[in-house]
Amino acid sequence: MNKYFIIFSFWFFILLVISMSPKKHGLYIHWDIVKQSLINHPELTIIDFKTGISWNVIVGNENILGSFHADVEPKTIDDLKKTIEIWGNYSWTPRSVLVNMPDGELVAASIHNMPHAGVEGEPYLKIVNKRTGGYGTGINRDYVKNNGMSGHVCLHFYGSKSHKTKKEDIKHQDKIRIAANISN
Repeated sequence: MNKYFIIFSFWFFILLVISMSPKKHGLYIHWDIVKQSLINHPELTIIDFKTGISWNVIVGNENILGSFHADVEPKTIDDLKKTIEIWGNYSWTPRSVLVNMPDGELVAASIHNMPHAGVEGEPYLKIVNKRTGGYGTGINRDYVKNNGMSGHVCLHFYGSKSHKTKKEDIKHQDKIRIAANISN
């Protein structure tokens, strides 16, 4: 009986130490490297850094290698519901996240939750009117259908840029540093 107590105590101690471990951080990898893993619309798991809530997204960029950041969409309606739970609604406010990449690496990133530039009920890349987010007429950037969201949200990594300004978004870059445990 003493042997079992020792074994139990050992595993209890291990689990206790693991549960008290500091928060996990992601790798700080430049966008030019990250985007090489995002060809052919892979599925990614996003983990909110603050809450630990995770959801799945699909990368929707037509040409990821020529893109300034990743355009992603929740895979399912349930994934969309998780994003609403985290932000409280749709929001341009970026959050620190960890991204489980196709190769299994955990990479620091930042994401907002404001769908834009798409129409759910229309074919991907078709010219459409009234795209979400006030984007008006243009190419439909809604890749994933039947997920409850029209358009996409932006997923930024170290060194990625805004499509509009073609410059790094400081708010996103700050959130990425938090997820990577890098001080300013």
